[in-house]
Amino acid sequence: MRCLRVFTILSVVLLFHSPDARAEGESPFAYQEKTIDFGKIKEADGLVSGSFWFVNRSGRSVQIDMVATSCGCTTVDYPTKPVEPGQMCELVVRFNPANMAGKVYRDVTVVTRNSEDRLTITADVEPTPVGPEKTYPSIVGGGIRSRDLAYRFGYAAQGRSQSQSITLYNGGDKTVLLKAESSNPHLTVKCPYSLKPGAADGMTVTYDIPVSTSNYGIIDDTITLYVDGVKAEHPIRLSAIMVDDLDRNDKDAPSMRTNPAYFTLKDVRKGKTVKKQITIFNDGRKDLVIKHVKPSANIATNLTAGTTIRPGQSAVFDIKVTAPRGVSLSEESIFLITNDPLRPQKEISVRTYTK
Repeated sequence: MRCLRVFTILSVVLLFHSPDARAEGESPFAYQEKTIDFGKIKEADGLVSGSFWFVNRSGRSVQIDMVATSCGCTTVDYPTKPVEPGQMCELVVRFNPANMAGKVYRDVTVVTRNSEDRLTITADVEPTPVGPEKTYPSIVGGGIRSRDLAYRFGYAAQGRSQSQSITLYNGGDKTVLLKAESSNPHLTVKCPYSLKPGAADGMTVTYDIPVSTSNYGIIDDTITLYVDGVKAEHPIRLSAIMVDDLDRNDKDAPSMRTNPAYFTLKDVRKGKTVKKQITIFNDGRKDLVIKHVKPSANIATNLTAGTTIRPGQSAVFDIKVTAPRGVSLSEESIFLITNDPLRPQKEISVRTYTK
């Protein structure tokens, strides 16, 4: 990770074709690129790395509070000292393709006090050939195996049918008959009728979430498999995040930003309640609507579902955090669902150190 001094405005313009960002809430950084494409890589080759170069175009010193990644497979080295005006710096990104296959996308979010910059890395991973027990390490039961016993579906949009496939492998020595049941009436599961020994086939899971004000947030569902009529030893868990059916290509869509992006509370007496405030901005061109609010057990807020923030406007909300007893560190959050199509789910983290 390096930082360089950019001496002239002309050099900044030539390197980073980006308009000036002086308005409050806009990023103080201009990036040479916002996506790193590692192209075709082999899982066996291990770590790959690349760099995002950026320049501070704000005219003031800027401290990077944190850089978050969407997966533990991705790590980032970034400047820990304030980035001075006109200074050009490097974010070094390392990606570990272990246990991955095909096209992969991961997010990198650069957080300052007043901004969040979303960057992306992508790769096309060629997996290392392995035996079926390593490919399908999780035992479901009755000789049936899978890659995992818990899967994340991602976003499940209201009013739209969305499907994914979970691969089942028959590690037994005979052909078996399969049947699957779902714990959720809005989740349909179709598995292969039969599976020969040594064969793998997809079980299709489909969410059909009805349009309703109550259908927002995280759902955790259970898929029970029956092998030759006998209930399998282990169920398969499936989680999804229910959101609106949003158009990611809508240039006039709302865009949510929070200040601060997260809270760190230090030296709070156990059992004491601390009051903070958070500002939510709408940087888009349509109304931002809060669809769902779910705070953790020790957090209270006056932010409620149905809150609307007009384009270019902001609103301030109270957050009350009660330091739990019996622990020295607690990590909690406020989970939000909005109609921001690029990031409909937002989690405001609260880290509390107690004394």
